[in-house]
Amino acid sequence: MLRAAGCFYIAFSGGEILTRRDFFKIAAYARKLHFALRLFTNATLVNAKAANKIASLHPYCVEVSLYGFRKTHDYVTQVRGSFDRTMGGIKLLRNRGVKVLAKSVLMNCNADEIHMLKLFVGKDIGISWRGVAHLISPCDDGNKRPLSLRVDNDMFYDYLHRKVATKGVSSPLIKSFNRRRKLNEPLCGAGFLNCSVTPYGEFNPCVQIKFKNNDLRHNEAIRIWREHKGFKELRRLRIKDRVECRDCRDMKYCFVCPGIVLLETGSLTARLQESCRQAGIFRKASYEAIHEHQDRDSRR
Repeated sequence: MLRAAGCFYIAFSGGEILTRRDFFKIAAYARKLHFALRLFTNATLVNAKAANKIASLHPYCVEVSLYGFRKTHDYVTQVRGSFDRTMGGIKLLRNRGVKVLAKSVLMNCNADEIHMLKLFVGKDIGISWRGVAHLISPCDDGNKRPLSLRVDNDMFYDYLHRKVATKGVSSPLIKSFNRRRKLNEPLCGAGFLNCSVTPYGEFNPCVQIKFKNNDLRHNEAIRIWREHKGFKELRRLRIKDRVECRDCRDMKYCFVCPGIVLLETGSLTARLQESCRQAGIFRKASYEAIHEHQDRDSRR
């Protein structure tokens, strides 16, 4: 159904994809249908046999989360030895020519490690850095327990200031701010470019925006995509529908995920206080870091 609908790639995620006994059967079928594959895994279950099977799939990439160095990573996962097992899995995949990307989440327990972790990934492990997520979301059931891991103002400022100061206006972060989003743009790519299928066959715009009456066992994906009321309403929403945000001076520094907004507020278009907080710090840190960078250049 996804191939008939014009889908180009599939990202397999979890939980942990390798806990499914039928994962490789599913993935092989997807490759047979000529989908490009992105695999999200913690790599702890990647042994030589699994690495060989993954390599035989010729995935576009395998993305692995690293939450810090050994002590911090194991603290986040709550599994002793998980860092070493993840490192072992990454190396097995890398040695077989699989494109592996490392990524992380900025938290109050790892904020002082992220920059060194990025260097470690490139120089010591020899794989590429995918990036860092700044916005931590609640659990899918709405439980806000993970939000206790969000960085405070000083941590976030220090992280951003260091990230921008090394490259100034050429920093990718700064370049991303130079394009102010137009008010008539969609809220995000969910329901336009992306969709999500749960293990139970539920077809949604993304992993966090979930609808009812969307069971693929009873409806075709293309029909749900085109005709489902929820998809239609989501596609009608635009940046301008975030009424509280339209005139905000920090809008170009603001990252808002509608799915996270929905989990926290119950609305796709409400103002998210965490995004407001981060945007203000983005503006201050980038402004000061750029001027410091320019001052250094002028003294040379």
